[in-house]
Amino acid sequence: MKSLSIVLCLLAACDLTLAMEVPLPRAKRLSAAHPPSLVPVPEVLPLHDAEAWPSDCALRLAEIARFAHQPSLNGPGQCGASDVVRLEGIIMPNSAVVSVMPAATLRCPIAEAIAQWVRNDLRPAMAELESSPAAVTNYGSYDCRGRNNDASAKISEHGRGNALDLGPIRLTNGAVMDMTKKSTPQSVRQRLRDAACHRFNTVLGPGSDSYHANHIHVDLAERTHGYRMCQWDVREPETVAEVPIPLPKPHVLRSRSTSCPSASPNWRCARGGVRKSVKR
Repeated sequence: MKSLSIVLCLLAACDLTLAMEVPLPRAKRLSAAHPPSLVPVPEVLPLHDAEAWPSDCALRLAEIARFAHQPSLNGPGQCGASDVVRLEGIIMPNSAVVSVMPAATLRCPIAEAIAQWVRNDLRPAMAELESSPAAVTNYGSYDCRGRNNDASAKISEHGRGNALDLGPIRLTNGAVMDMTKKSTPQSVRQRLRDAACHRFNTVLGPGSDSYHANHIHVDLAERTHGYRMCQWDVREPETVAEVPIPLPKPHVLRSRSTSCPSASPNWRCARGGVRKSVKR
């Protein structure tokens, strides 16, 4: 009887142990279209948290620019950006609006830097032109590509929404100021170059390479030790001095300026145009 009780107790304990065990869920079966080695893995994680909007940058930008909030940009590849805006115009200190044509898709920090450059650097530099900026030409903002449009190159800052290509500036009097042309006063171009190189981490323009001969590229690329790149040549072409043509030798001058009549058969022209008598 005692041994039976022990057996019953052991059985009860086993049942209790089995009841306490929680079975693990079965692994999901992969479809034939996605075998284990080909399961798609996202290349870029989500970069933007909608609950964080508006960002501190967006709050500052709202005071100096007109823009629209954009969703995060994710891929393909390593392309993508968070805190994205579509920059449409910059509000000047006198409340005038300088348009961005067309509107530029940028991360908020570079959009803020562009707005500050237009307000605080572009307007004063153009004072000698006796006109104010009316519109900034956008030659390129967000674009998922390699540097210099080379698919095999390192990703461009444009692919991170961190760069803008600046084209000609339209003025309120209808004129157009091209920052890459020597027709624009050198003093204006020099002031704009110095201000841009102080405000942005990268500035590429004429003189840097053939890809930036007709526009100014600016970005906020982060480099080790805070290294900056400023390559924009605003110097005037050196004047080549004219080399005078050497004067003809003296005897050539005499032969050209002195005539020797040949009417008489008894005279002939000697060197230097002197006539001599000829005996036959």
